[in-house]
Amino acid sequence: MNNTETKITITEVLSRADAAKYLTISPGSLDKLPLPRITIGRRVIFKKADIDMWLETQKGQKQKVVAV
Repeated sequence: MNNTETKITITEVLSRADAAKYLTISPGSLDKLPLPRITIGRRVIFKKADIDMWLETQKGQKQKVVAV
């Protein structure tokens, strides 16, 4: 691995269930959010940094409440 490659540790990557838990929402509600996601086969994972960045962009914006 050269110096320009980025390492991602296991704590920086969240499963669909873990991402939903991190955001305190259901997995179904998570699926409706425009979050960046990585699909590997049938598995969907999220980078925690991407979620945190998306959350920062949502500050001050009105949020639509989705009943689950």
